[in-house]
Amino acid sequence: MEKWQDKALLEIKKKMRIVDGRNISAEDYPEKRDCYPQLYKYITEHNPDYNGKICALYGLRRTGKTVMMNQCISELLPEEKEKSVYILCKETCDMLEMEQVLDELYEKGKRLFFIDEVTLIEDLQVYGNVFSDYYRTMGAKIVIAGTDSFGIYMAKTDILYDRTILIHTSQIPYAEFKRICKKDLDTYIEYGGTLTNTTYKNNQNADEYLNTAIVENILHGLEGREEKRKHATVLTELYDRNELVSVIQKMINRFSYEITMKAINRSYKSAPLYATYQTDKSKYQGKLKIMFINDATKSALGIKNNDEMQTVVTQEDLEMIKKYLRFLDLYITIPTFQSLKRGGGRDLEILQQPGMIYAHATELLHQLEQDNVWNNTCEIEDKTIFMQRADQFVKGILLENIILSETYKCYQEIDRKRFYVSQLSVGPVDDLPDAEADLIIVDMEKKESYLFEIKHSDQVVDKQTRHLRNENFINYISENFAPVKKCCVIYNGQPTRNGAIDYLNAEKFLMCIHEMDLSKRENLDKLFQTDEIEKEINPETKSKKKKAKKNSICLSR
Repeated sequence: MEKWQDKALLEIKKKMRIVDGRNISAEDYPEKRDCYPQLYKYITEHNPDYNGKICALYGLRRTGKTVMMNQCISELLPEEKEKSVYILCKETCDMLEMEQVLDELYEKGKRLFFIDEVTLIEDLQVYGNVFSDYYRTMGAKIVIAGTDSFGIYMAKTDILYDRTILIHTSQIPYAEFKRICKKDLDTYIEYGGTLTNTTYKNNQNADEYLNTAIVENILHGLEGREEKRKHATVLTELYDRNELVSVIQKMINRFSYEITMKAINRSYKSAPLYATYQTDKSKYQGKLKIMFINDATKSALGIKNNDEMQTVVTQEDLEMIKKYLRFLDLYITIPTFQSLKRGGGRDLEILQQPGMIYAHATELLHQLEQDNVWNNTCEIEDKTIFMQRADQFVKGILLENIILSETYKCYQEIDRKRFYVSQLSVGPVDDLPDAEADLIIVDMEKKESYLFEIKHSDQVVDKQTRHLRNENFINYISENFAPVKKCCVIYNGQPTRNGAIDYLNAEKFLMCIHEMDLSKRENLDKLFQTDEIEKEINPETKSKKKKAKKNSICLSR
């Protein structure tokens, strides 16, 4: 290589941090993501399915992508570790520059390339197939990752189509969060979504993460060449007017607004003031509308209303943004039916970042507490108690969402045609009972229904089971879904029984859902903590029963 070429290569290398695999250790990160075996398998196994394909770690910031790379390199056999190299793109570069670096490393015997922050390669979505079509055919294996994971997805759908094995990292179920972070369920509600307990510490941090990890993620995937933007033509005008940021923020914060309003209404009804409200509705009517909070928090959150935006946000625009959020594994849509025989119902939309929602909801409640209009008109006797109740209701709604979404995804993987998992709310119209179930699971093969109420409480209270004891509701379920086999309350206390209603521990329920053997089409019996309930209500039989294994969460196994 000529001297001028050496100098040029040195300048290119200044844009990157290149670490020989032999110098990488992951001792500070003993716990691994559930998806880690997929990465290790790609690197270490000679599988025909991997021919011509690179591996892409695809997910939001602080979900373990870089750590997984380091863990994989550190666990390689010495002879394989010697062939590995970690490359961090520190500055913007192009594919030609990356090729020059890879060529030099290849000549030195490197065959396992781990390229981090790959979306800083400006023309990745145009020339990204060089990784798969050139270096893979030369016997190299390449793993890529980047903060702007949406850009990786865009490349995967275009230039890297059918050339990429995607490993998703965004979604972190509770059981995985507990194992890695050693934190409890309440901490997951407050901070869940990343592998730290500081990301969503307050609303400012939540907004920072929203802007950098989500909004900018999407923007970077759309900016630049027309090839990048052809996937989002309906958003072009929004993007050109720099209003896409506000639209995405508004879309995501809508989840926080809706949950906060539910919590306020529930807290309002449980407060001493509600008795007065019931007798003199005219005095308080209309005080708890969503616009009340929207207006109080709009400036702090930097959200524009539709009438303040130069561009009208159409339903088509919103659907496209929803599509992008699904690409990022940020939220899921769960179908709901009034009846499996007749259909009917509105899809549920659940944002899978409980910590972000909780931080925003907490800020909304704080601003409400400080609002003069609220103080002067609603006449809450004890605002502190009111806000504490509202906070607990927020956590309760988030717990419902967590359990519902994780249960839904689990049974979709087991057999989506056999199991129906959703929420149900009916009446009081058309002779329907006024009742609801926070979670309904229908085993259509066995023709069995299971109903659940979900409560963020460790107390057993009869009021919690009023819907589950509603005979008209039970009959309705039996006629329109399948005969009801079991009714349960999922809560924070110990497994027990109250009459005919089983109380299940929420943490154990989520752990059991996570650990189900999907390959064996496990039945619902795994969820019900039967042995623990029997021990709780019949402690004298404890010595007669076989001791459960330490830390077992699914004793019926």
